[in-house]
Amino acid sequence: MNARQAAKAAAKKIEEMQHYNDKCKADIMAYNAVIQAMIEGKCPCPWCEEYAECQLTEKDVKGCEQWWLSFTPPSVKEDANDSEDVPVVGSTGGA
Repeated sequence: MNARQAAKAAAKKIEEMQHYNDKCKADIMAYNAVIQAMIEGKCPCPWCEEYAECQLTEKDVKGCEQWWLSFTPPSVKEDANDSEDVPVVGSTGGA
């Protein structure tokens, strides 16, 4: 492998690592938003991937065993646009 090929491979690897880091950062920020909401006594359901289809939406619950973090933050979802209780992912919560 010559220097040009090595530099190209390194640039590609750096790009992949940056993409991975960006995804991890978004996940961490989303989990922090969920945790902050739960500390404030709110339900984690709006951050769930299955929130729109969930059978528990009519009940007063604080999550379930099938809960998993959505790839789309609640602030972007159509369901959550009218809710003021759902914080934007990445917000500091005023603290």
